[in-house]
Amino acid sequence: MNEWLEELVPRRDEHGDWADVLHRARPLPRRRLIFAVAVLVGVLAVGGPALGVLLTRDGAPRLPREADRRNVVVVVQPLTGRIVVQAAPWMGHDGICYVLLGMRAGCAPRGTAFLAGPHSDVAAATPSLVGFTFDGRIVSGSAVTVAGKRVPLVVRRFEKLGATFFFSRGRLPRFMREATLFAANGKIVARLKVKR
Repeated sequence: MNEWLEELVPRRDEHGDWADVLHRARPLPRRRLIFAVAVLVGVLAVGGPALGVLLTRDGAPRLPREADRRNVVVVVQPLTGRIVVQAAPWMGHDGICYVLLGMRAGCAPRGTAFLAGPHSDVAAATPSLVGFTFDGRIVSGSAVTVAGKRVPLVVRRFEKLGATFFFSRGRLPRFMREATLFAANGKIVARLKVKR
């Protein structure tokens, strides 16, 4: 085997230039090292706390302070595992506080309804349509895409909040124009247009 290797790579009996190797491997000049350490210490001393805050905060909306955080409900998109809704009672008011798709947060009084989807302020980057209503009759829903296709909605009712949440299912963006919500007997309870 060694003979075969020697045929491919002939042996050389030269000595390396170790003086050149050692010259190129010398450490950085002391002044540059001291300057680099001083700059690093200055950045950490002045910008460290701000950098720490930026790295530990994701900037996404959170439940408002008025939310009763002891009674939070969470709705997860079954296909993606993404949190679609976080909601809690609105302390001191008759309504709820919510975070929708991690992009919009607020509080709403009982009696209101909300629907948001792609093309709205909630969702430049989200494929889901999401909304809520306080109407307890709603048990199912469907949405209409801008192309006219009707797709089913996932509907979740939370009695402790007195609110019903609904959202579209899927991984790919579907741009919706409206949602229709139905009672148990199949009658239309509400038609909502997507807020743009």
